[in-house]
Amino acid sequence: MIQKIELSNTTFSRLDKLAVGFDNPESVIIRLLDEAEGKTETKPILTFVPSDENEFKRRLIEVKEAEVVIYKNDASREIAHWKANKLGETSNLRGNLWSGILRGWKNKGIHKVELSILPQGLNIPGDETEQVKLLALEFQLTFDEMSQLNYQIDTNESNDGMVYNHIVQFDDENDKEILSKIDDLHEHLWINVDSSIFNMPMHFTQADFTGA
Repeated sequence: MIQKIELSNTTFSRLDKLAVGFDNPESVIIRLLDEAEGKTETKPILTFVPSDENEFKRRLIEVKEAEVVIYKNDASREIAHWKANKLGETSNLRGNLWSGILRGWKNKGIHKVELSILPQGLNIPGDETEQVKLLALEFQLTFDEMSQLNYQIDTNESNDGMVYNHIVQFDDENDKEILSKIDDLHEHLWINVDSSIFNMPMHFTQADFTGA
């Protein structure tokens, strides 16, 4: 049952000053009640690359793409790419995060998030930056981890040239710890990937970061 309470403008203003990101009044009140009852909570740690938050925001506005690594309490992690097409100088960077990927962080079991500016491809022959980003996202590796791996990509296709899927074959000399993070990797170090991944949208888009 939902109860309604009335607040004076002065009290509401005091609550508003205690809001974090896009907190609503109820979430602020719950946090204050938890503190009064001795309940503690540890909000997720945010780290940025570049480490200076203002520089990170400037670079993100410029290149419009960042890697987001979400660490959870069960020791798992999730990797996504943030396409920040609408982020501007007046946008609230942390507000976007708390109202986007960090919304419901308690239930999701998130304890740390690392954000890094992703490099941009040069759009010239031989530059594999965009391919590395797509494969890293598909295999849930960081861009740096994927960049350390040597591999070849072959196609599985019909006699008339219809491509069924791609096969990524990794070299034996690759870092075994990084390879161990790839789910469903064959013992002979190959894995099938759908051809569509090279045209897939990133997991998190600007719509997931309300207020940008």
